[in-house]
Amino acid sequence: MCLLNLIRGMSVVLMLSLLALSSSAHKITPNAQFSLLTCTPGPDLYSLFGHSAIRYQDSISGKWVDVVYNYGTFVFDDDFYVKFARGKLDYVLSLENFANFQIEYIQTGRGIFEQVLNLSTEQKQKLFDLLQENAQPENRTYRYDFFYDNCSSRIRDMMIRATADGVKDALGYRAPDTSALRMMNRIEFSYVYPDKRTYRQAIQKYLNFQPWSDFGIDLALGMPCDREIQKMGFMFLPDSLMKDFHYASIGDVPVASPDQELMPQEYEPSVDVFFTPIVVMMMVLVLHILLSFIFWRKGVSLVLTDRILFFVIGMLGLLVVFLWFFTDHQATKWNLNLLWANPLYLILAFLPIKVIHGKFRKWISFFLVILTATLVFWFVLPQRMHLAAIPLTLALILSMIKILRPLLLASVRSQAAMRG
Repeated sequence: MCLLNLIRGMSVVLMLSLLALSSSAHKITPNAQFSLLTCTPGPDLYSLFGHSAIRYQDSISGKWVDVVYNYGTFVFDDDFYVKFARGKLDYVLSLENFANFQIEYIQTGRGIFEQVLNLSTEQKQKLFDLLQENAQPENRTYRYDFFYDNCSSRIRDMMIRATADGVKDALGYRAPDTSALRMMNRIEFSYVYPDKRTYRQAIQKYLNFQPWSDFGIDLALGMPCDREIQKMGFMFLPDSLMKDFHYASIGDVPVASPDQELMPQEYEPSVDVFFTPIVVMMMVLVLHILLSFIFWRKGVSLVLTDRILFFVIGMLGLLVVFLWFFTDHQATKWNLNLLWANPLYLILAFLPIKVIHGKFRKWISFFLVILTATLVFWFVLPQRMHLAAIPLTLALILSMIKILRPLLLASVRSQAAMRG
C-alpha cells in the first residue's frame, strides 16, 4: 500500500508539474479532448449518489497528459464530521492522473461512463483556462452544498461559462452566480423529465438502498427540500448531469457524444428488507402498547418505556433544532419534524410524575393536540416526513393519553361529587 501511494504521489507530482508549466496563455493542441466522467453509486453514504468529473487529454511540452479535474475532493480530518454537520465543510478542486482516479472505482466495483464534449477549439481553450485558474490555491476551495453547489453542478456551470459568447467573465470561483449563469447560457438542455419532482423525491431512488440513511436524511432536511426542481436544477445529481448533457446542444451541435462505458459496474446495491426503520418503529410501538397495557391495569401511568421514548424523541428534536438554527445548511431550515420530534420531551423524560401532573398538565394537553393534528394532516403537510415517524408519533400520543387519564378521571369524579 505504501509503494502504491508512493507511485501515485510521484505520478501526480509529475502531472502537476507539467500543468504548472502551462499558464492561462498556454495554447492547447488540436488533439486536446475534454470529456464528462460519470461514476456509478457506491456502498457508502458519501458515494451513494455517484460522482462527476472532467477528464482532459492533451500533449503538454511534448508529454501526453491524461488528467481529471475533480470537484469532489475534501480533507478528512478530526473535525470532518463537525464541519459537515455545521454546513462548513469545504471541498477542493483537485487534479489527478486518470489512471489513479480509476483505482477507487476498481476497488469498489463502481462503473465509469465517459461523454466526449463536442467543443470548438476556442471553447476548449476557454474551458482549459477556466479550470486551470480554478485549480489555483487561492481559487480551488469552495463551500459544499449538496443541492446547489457540488461536484456535478460545478461542471454544469463551467460548461456554461466556457461556451458563453464574449471574453472571459468575471464570476470568480467561490460561489456561482446562478442568475448571471442563466443569462450567459447558450446550451439548450432539452431533456424533459417525465414528472415534476422535488429535491427530496429526486434523491429517493438512491436512498431506497439505505433505509436508515433515508430516515436520517428525512429527519434532518426541512421544507426547502420539498421545493419543485426548476430547469437545470436536476444536474446536482451525476446521473442527471449525464442525461442532460446527452440531450444538450448549442444550435444544431450536440454538446456531448453518447456515453461510453469505460469501466463496468460490478457493485450491485442491496437492502435489508426486514430491519428497516418502519419495521423497527412498528416493533417499538407494539412493545410500548403491550407494556403500557400491563402497567395501566396496575394503575401506573408513566413507565420506563415512556421516559425512554421521551428521551430518544427529545434528542432527535434537539438535533433538528441544531441543524435548523445553528448550522449554515439551507436545506435543514423550516423543518416540520419538530411537530413530533420536540426537544421539550427531554424535560418529561426526567420529571417526577407529580410535577408533570401539576405544572406541565397544560403542556401535555398542548402536545397531545399537536401530535394528533400532525397525524391527521400527515400526508398534506408541505413537507414530506418519513413514514417510520408515524409509529413514534402514535407511541407519543399513547403516552400523553396515559398521563392525562388520571387527571381526566379525577376531574370527572370531582364534577360528579359536586352534582351529588
